[in-house]
Amino acid sequence: MSIVLALAALLAAEPDTVAIQAVHNFGACVAGQTPRGAREVLALDFRSDEYQKKFRAMIKGHDRCLPFDARLGTARLLFAGAMAEALIKFDVKAGELPQSLAFDPAREAIQARSPLEAMALCTVMKAPQTTAKLFETEPATDEERQAMQPLGGVLGNCLKKDTKAELNKPALRSLLALAAWRIASAPKVGKR
Repeated sequence: MSIVLALAALLAAEPDTVAIQAVHNFGACVAGQTPRGAREVLALDFRSDEYQKKFRAMIKGHDRCLPFDARLGTARLLFAGAMAEALIKFDVKAGELPQSLAFDPAREAIQARSPLEAMALCTVMKAPQTTAKLFETEPATDEERQAMQPLGGVLGNCLKKDTKAELNKPALRSLLALAAWRIASAPKVGKR
């Protein structure tokens, strides 16, 4: 008998803690099993057909990351964010993460592909210490909630005028993880 972890409602106000942690663990396992493939997928523009195709293949090709006979239905943003967060932990030493995320004029410019991504990139670069502390917490915990609180003012300042965003904690964490991964993996100008 299969157990279904349905996560389509993750954009609702009170997502299920176990489901959020399951997606987070699944994304970390996928990134751990195939880090090169995860990096390739996350480097693509999420709006492209190529991204969609490779993203689906990543999800389907990692049954070994499910601890039991399960089917995992998930919001794509949460899965991508979990992979990004795992890659950050693989690629950047914990003590060096805030410095890697801070604004660096020597870093190649990162073009935001949506208003929410622009907000997340801005937030991560303006609050690198707070963002790094967020990634030290387990998803869907009180520690995560407390780590997110100081980001409220930064998020508001980074949201473009006349843009509205309604995000729950899992979606926000995923957006920040994806932005942090793009920042940490962006090459320095003149270096490739």
